[in-house]
Amino acid sequence: MENSEDLPDNDQSIDFFVPKSCCPERVKTPQFPSPESCLPPDMMEKVEEKIVEANLLLLDLALEDDRSVQETYQKVFDGLIGLDVELTNPEGEIMVGRVVISAFDFVLLRHDKHNMVVPHNQINLVKPSGRYAEPFPDADLVDIDPYLRRELTFQFGKVVASSPELIQLFFRIPLAVYLLLFEGELVKIVIEETLIEGILMDVNKESIVLKSEEEKKVIPIEKIGRIIMDT
Repeated sequence: MENSEDLPDNDQSIDFFVPKSCCPERVKTPQFPSPESCLPPDMMEKVEEKIVEANLLLLDLALEDDRSVQETYQKVFDGLIGLDVELTNPEGEIMVGRVVISAFDFVLLRHDKHNMVVPHNQINLVKPSGRYAEPFPDADLVDIDPYLRRELTFQFGKVVASSPELIQLFFRIPLAVYLLLFEGELVKIVIEETLIEGILMDVNKESIVLKSEEEKKVIPIEKIGRIIMDT
């Protein structure tokens, strides 16, 4: 016998009845609207091609239940390398920049003379800003030094583990590893609406240590809204 909760609300015939139990709540997925633009036709055509590819990708991702949030944003930003984008965080704040690196759990944007690291968990919406740019050259190993080629062949793990660039090339670099490059440098950390500026003293998998005005602050990586650094 059918459950009364699964029956239609009225006696009118319907083309296809799907029980409510078969309609789980839709999971929110990143949205990618297509903006208007005043670009020259040739540039606009290239931007539109990127947008179409991204929208098709997002449709595919929306239909794939097993794909993680990290993988979703990795695929999205892979298709936007070299393009200007607008990111909206959970608080509704908009961040603008050109996509430089599509990493494991963050994206690196460049705006004016600053680099901005935005963790994937701080992104609610991705929107192209309508400005076309030539993509950055792809990293490859075709013309590498023969000594490096030998080391990669016989000591792959040791060589790759010592190079953030190779980690990104082969595996995608995670945020905790990327921040090791900036130990001892001045950075700005945004947590919700608070801006903290200081010297990056230490980095581990779970947190960073920032020295600000003779005071050391331990900041959980998962709480970081974005990181701003001079180029």
